[in-house]
Amino acid sequence: MTTSNKSPAEAPSSPPPLVARVEGRQSRRRMALEAIAGRYRFVPVVLMLAVIWAFFTAQDSAFLGNRNITNLLVQIVVTATIALGIVFVLLLAEIDLSVAANSGAAAALTAILVVNHAWPTWLGLLVGIAAGAAVGLIQGAIVTQFGVPSFVVTLGAQLMLLGGILVLLPGGTGQVSLFGTGIATLSSTYLPPALGWALMAAGIATFVLLRLLSLGESRRRGINTSVVRDVVVPGILVGAASITAVAVLNSYLGVPLPVVILFALLAVFSYITTQTRFGLHLYAVGANPDAARRAGIPVARAKMIAFSLAGALAALGGILAASRLLGVSASSGTGTVLLESIAAAVIGGTSLFGGRGSVWDALLGALVIGSISNGLDLIGAETVVKYVAEGSILVLAATVDSILTRGSLFARAAK
Repeated sequence: MTTSNKSPAEAPSSPPPLVARVEGRQSRRRMALEAIAGRYRFVPVVLMLAVIWAFFTAQDSAFLGNRNITNLLVQIVVTATIALGIVFVLLLAEIDLSVAANSGAAAALTAILVVNHAWPTWLGLLVGIAAGAAVGLIQGAIVTQFGVPSFVVTLGAQLMLLGGILVLLPGGTGQVSLFGTGIATLSSTYLPPALGWALMAAGIATFVLLRLLSLGESRRRGINTSVVRDVVVPGILVGAASITAVAVLNSYLGVPLPVVILFALLAVFSYITTQTRFGLHLYAVGANPDAARRAGIPVARAKMIAFSLAGALAALGGILAASRLLGVSASSGTGTVLLESIAAAVIGGTSLFGGRGSVWDALLGALVIGSISNGLDLIGAETVVKYVAEGSILVLAATVDSILTRGSLFARAAK
């Protein structure tokens, strides 16, 4: 028989079983919340989208019909394109309140050049997008060089751009018709079924390639990764969704050209934000600008490029909107364009506090906003209902973002 010579004070201490179980539950809860705040932030958005689609399908079975799905996707292109630019600015913990007015001014400039001055369509498009980018670049320069808060600079720019639209239009409040021009064909072009399937296959291959590149980059940084979790499962889900979407669209008129443009933009900017030094700088500056500056990252240049991209994408969104409406007027870039664009980026999962988000958030958020608007129109709801619904979801998304980003929920989980 052996006995221990250690006194009770010298024996290794271990938490009582009840305390250990409580600490284990708190740890698992904290890990789950951190996953929702980071890698799986899209999950609540997808669930919300499923609930919205189920609700409106129950109200009207035509909601998920091929005609309405085509209309829905065409409708969200403008919001998603402008929201894509907003994502870049939000990643840096800044804001651009001029994107809607910038979109209207760029569309008016393009229409004037193409219709009134007979410029080639491609040249008018380039000048319009370049003008939008220049507006963003000037705003970024004022924000970074003079330290003026971005919401003040862009709010002032919004008013100036709305005035610029009135100057550009004939008679101040006139309209410019785009009927019969090359700009009008942008939104009225549908791809042949075979071309739609080919582009879908290329899109899925691009998505998988981007996931593989991201996986390799994460492994080089020593981050825990999994081929099944990070590449195979997302690839299967995106592939299934893409095949379903193209099949539905081909059963009506085909894949709309604006949808192809949107997904091409998402693929390009997904590569830029995940595989380039500029993308790394965006997240670093947004997470901690002082630390990024000490690390030698050109903070001012990153912000100016982000504002310029937001301006260029706003201009493209405005031109696509004009193409769909077959003209520009004094109301171009007004209404709910600004609210829906910012709401799409935030609802999709991009944080208002910087450093968190993805370009795909613009697509998810635009789908949520567009589905609500489309569904309410389909069931004949009043405009006030649409405003209340969209505003409520924006406030809810911002509240969830604040809770997840600032960690108040984590603190409760640790108690």
